[in-house]
Amino acid sequence: MKTNQYIIAVLVASLVLLSAITVTPIEAKPGGKRVLAHTDDEVKNAISNGCKIVRETKGLKALDCNPAVADSLGLQEDIQLFAVDTKANTQIGADTVQASGNTGAGRKVVVIDTGYNYNHPELSSSYLGGRDFVNNDSDPLDDNGHGSHVAGIITADGIDSKARGVAPDAGVISVKVLDASGSGFFSDTVAAIYWAVDGPDGIPNTADDFGADAISLSLGSSAPYTYKGFCDNVMPDMTNAIKYAMSRGTIVVVAAGNSGGSGVSIPGCISYSTTIGAVDSADKIASFSGRGKAVDVTTPGVGIYSTWLGTSYATASGTSMATPVTSGTVALIKSAHPTYTPDQVQNALIKTAKDLGKRGFDTSYGWGRVSASDAVNYIQ
Repeated sequence: MKTNQYIIAVLVASLVLLSAITVTPIEAKPGGKRVLAHTDDEVKNAISNGCKIVRETKGLKALDCNPAVADSLGLQEDIQLFAVDTKANTQIGADTVQASGNTGAGRKVVVIDTGYNYNHPELSSSYLGGRDFVNNDSDPLDDNGHGSHVAGIITADGIDSKARGVAPDAGVISVKVLDASGSGFFSDTVAAIYWAVDGPDGIPNTADDFGADAISLSLGSSAPYTYKGFCDNVMPDMTNAIKYAMSRGTIVVVAAGNSGGSGVSIPGCISYSTTIGAVDSADKIASFSGRGKAVDVTTPGVGIYSTWLGTSYATASGTSMATPVTSGTVALIKSAHPTYTPDQVQNALIKTAKDLGKRGFDTSYGWGRVSASDAVNYIQ
């Protein structure tokens, strides 16, 4: 992977490596097509036709079926996910917050992505463990690079000063749902959200709960899964998972996607998400940034320098990069105000954002560009 700047995009004719997660209808992989079932009858019917259960989580089962069988069952298709794709610290005032002594120490962010390069000198100190939903084990080592880039924006130590994270002392729990090529499945991401909230035992309010402050999802879908309004009813399983995380005290920060004026992607278009668009270093909306009613705020997402595989670094652009800037800001807010609820954290982000574009809310900038320094000092 070259380390020069690239903008994450989904092309109609070909798929390129993305720097923010993108969602598209799945192509049949060897072995079949994945579909989603919600009732016992749907599951029994699918199994009787030769399908196999490959993922189970609260009220949702994903099955791998022969493509012809999958089509005949009439079940909802599982959606394949792809990776979507500092000066940002100064732009949002995070450097001022850090200088005051608030570096996010003791806060936790769950990054759901391609994994985590816990061997990188910038990232090793922040690693709090994780889960690999691709290989079904407890080792979420990144074999793509995207997840490590996202994580570094949140928490890189700053050995290379240009790569210092927004909250360099925050801890990261990594959940790998995307493979080495940057692809994965919708159902695994839903399962990962519940895992991030309830811990490995899947039971709420037990000793293994992570108590994370934020879940960071650099996820986005391409046409036809982009929306200028909200999409809560389109993917109810994802909506319920994000709503559940919020109810358990964890804000869910999601990329608006890189489809520009075509709309905001899933799951950013879900009303319970805190949805992030991207601006450049001059606070101008990035051309690729998804636009729609679901955009809450924007943060820098153009030419962001961060960690990669091995001991390397890369510069990338996308709402994938803007999202962890906000997730890191959440860690700073929670460090200053540990009892804030997700609604209060979101309110701090929105009420203190630098108003850009049309006065007040607009579908490009949302409520404006995040100001970490002002959000941290906002009292409710």
